[in-house]
Amino acid sequence: MNIPTKPTYYTQEELALQKELRKLQNCHIFVNTNFKRTTQPIFALALLESRRRIKVNAKELTFKTLDEVLAVVSTIIKFHHKETQGNVGIWGKTVNYVYHHIENEVFVFNTDGEIIEDVEVNESRATLKLKGKKIC
Repeated sequence: MNIPTKPTYYTQEELALQKELRKLQNCHIFVNTNFKRTTQPIFALALLESRRRIKVNAKELTFKTLDEVLAVVSTIIKFHHKETQGNVGIWGKTVNYVYHHIENEVFVFNTDGEIIEDVEVNESRATLKLKGKKIC
């Protein structure tokens, strides 16, 4: 016997927040070290890949202007650089940070949290697959 459930109604504010969070869900910061693989085992690199990516809490960015968002990102970068002392283990020394915003907008920051222009960054990614399925 199926008991009908009461429909869920959302306020306009709740719907707007959900829409904003979906829009910001893939925002992240890439820690660029200009890493070049030599003898490092690929499985170790794949397991440590997350150290090169900083997930940004979308709730911290909701309903903010781009300038406000970039100020939050700058603060995160300054904190990360201070905490890691500019070294990301196997990946090496931090050169700069690449913030991926919505709709393919990308901003490059120096290690002091300041936006820099005309910088080319190659973002490689280490992954492992087993029988065609990504495992890390």
